[in-house]
Amino acid sequence: MTYRIRALKNGECQVRDYITYHDGGEETSLYYLYLWLIEGGPSPMVVETGVTDIEGFNRGVDSYIPGGVTQKPEEHTVAALRAVGVEPEDVSHVFITHFHGDHYDSFHLFPNATMVANREGFLKARPGFPARVAEALERRGEKGALLVGDEDVMPGIRCFHLGVHSECSQGIAVDTSLGRAVLTGDVVYKFRNLEEDYAPGWTDVEAWKIAAARIRREGDFFVPAHDPLVLERWPGGIIGE
Repeated sequence: MTYRIRALKNGECQVRDYITYHDGGEETSLYYLYLWLIEGGPSPMVVETGVTDIEGFNRGVDSYIPGGVTQKPEEHTVAALRAVGVEPEDVSHVFITHFHGDHYDSFHLFPNATMVANREGFLKARPGFPARVAEALERRGEKGALLVGDEDVMPGIRCFHLGVHSECSQGIAVDTSLGRAVLTGDVVYKFRNLEEDYAPGWTDVEAWKIAAARIRREGDFFVPAHDPLVLERWPGGIIGE
């Protein structure tokens, strides 16, 4: 089975280069936040959820994201999905690359979805979940979370553990008409990281190179987490047919 991935802009910010590149300085570059809509299966699915508590998130990152994340009304999670004809209640699965707020904080907005997350990372991160996410998981019981390791989750979609950025970081490999795309989460912020073998600034470079090699093995091409160039390389943010 093949799918289409649609990149939906969910906000933007300026991030200091010492986060983006291992030898970066105080200068900043533009990041986009994205939701990744997966279409072509029985129901729409998404990777990442966007952030609900933007003010709280911005307080926690003000040292390296000066000015914080900004969102236009049409970039809010629900609005961005509705603009392409998807209601949150129609989403069957929400894949989480890792448990940082801008990637999972709005899970509660998808009332019928199962969270797909790295098994070990989920169990360690769960005590720190915001109440809205913890309550959504509790209400859904056994259907609330599908905990995975390195495995095919469904035809044409595979999860695999990466770590490095955070202990729970995983890649999501999705078969498209263009080949197998890997959604990298924050293991790869921008195209330059992987295309130039230019490690981010938050990690052990050698450990990151092992994760980068895994991404290359798992897919035919990759989609970084926060690069505005995604919308130029794939006009309209549409990856596949």
